[in-house]
Amino acid sequence: MQALYEEAKKLIDRAKNILIISHKKPDADTLGAAICMRIWLKDTGKEVVLACIDKPSSTFNFLPYLDEFVDEFDLKKFDLVIVMDAGANYMTGFHTKYENLFKSRVPVLNIDHHASNDKYGTINVVEPEAASTTVILYKMLNFWEVDITNKMATCLLSGVYGDTGGFMHSNTSGAVFEIAADLMNRGAHVSTVSKNLFGSKSISTLRLWGRVLENAYVTSDNIVMSVIKEDDYKEVKAKPEDLSGVVDYLNMVPEIKFAVLINDDRKGHIKGSFRTKNDDVDLSNVAAQYGGGGHPKASGFSIQGKLQEEVSYKIVMNDNVEKSLDFFGE
Repeated sequence: MQALYEEAKKLIDRAKNILIISHKKPDADTLGAAICMRIWLKDTGKEVVLACIDKPSSTFNFLPYLDEFVDEFDLKKFDLVIVMDAGANYMTGFHTKYENLFKSRVPVLNIDHHASNDKYGTINVVEPEAASTTVILYKMLNFWEVDITNKMATCLLSGVYGDTGGFMHSNTSGAVFEIAADLMNRGAHVSTVSKNLFGSKSISTLRLWGRVLENAYVTSDNIVMSVIKEDDYKEVKAKPEDLSGVVDYLNMVPEIKFAVLINDDRKGHIKGSFRTKNDDVDLSNVAAQYGGGGHPKASGFSIQGKLQEEVSYKIVMNDNVEKSLDFFGE
């Protein structure tokens, strides 16, 4: 990877005006990586714009410069685009709004850790074994001998903390703890990160999570499922973004194959989130059946449509046997 790190640095050194893009429905990893990169690049004298098709949740207000994210820009003003944590160009949400974004003369630096990444960049720094994109950026910055400031460290730690589920997911290794310790030594505020990411929920979010748990059931194929429809949001006065993190609670049921959360996103799409604790289930393959992707143990998809009273899908398991799952059946 060091050769790719060197090529990425050459792209950055040549650029003067840089656009940094986070993926749609941004999480701590994509935001932390983007803002950390923004801090460093601005300190080196670059002009930088942060972009995200969706407004970041107030959950991430503890991150610096969150208010700088825009959803519109003039591509002609930039000589480099950096995309953080997007496994495919459509994950940016900008691929239709700016059709030339990935086809223009402007080079694209793709930094990501999803195994399903389709290598859409001019240079693709893709490390599926990394726990988060912020882990990759941490390694790159150290390779470039960049001084990681306390603000940068907090941004990086937020991504590590978020994508490891507060160091509870199976992607938490000894190396991850070493990185987290180093970031804390550099001034990262771990208590602030943990409190905001996993220790602070509004009453409407808690009510929505309660509805998710209330709607959960186990299928005949030993899969935990729950569905959230438009009426559920209205009844508890919550929003689709309030669902973030609740699928991990569905995955707590012992001896299941995996957990699935299906929901309307109020924008004309049906979203699916998958989680598993099993090593013999590759959820990125499952999600790929619906145009999605992600990691073996955490993946998702988004398809056009609206949930009706009776909806059934077929999910292809690892043995390529199609299993019909009625999301509303008992």
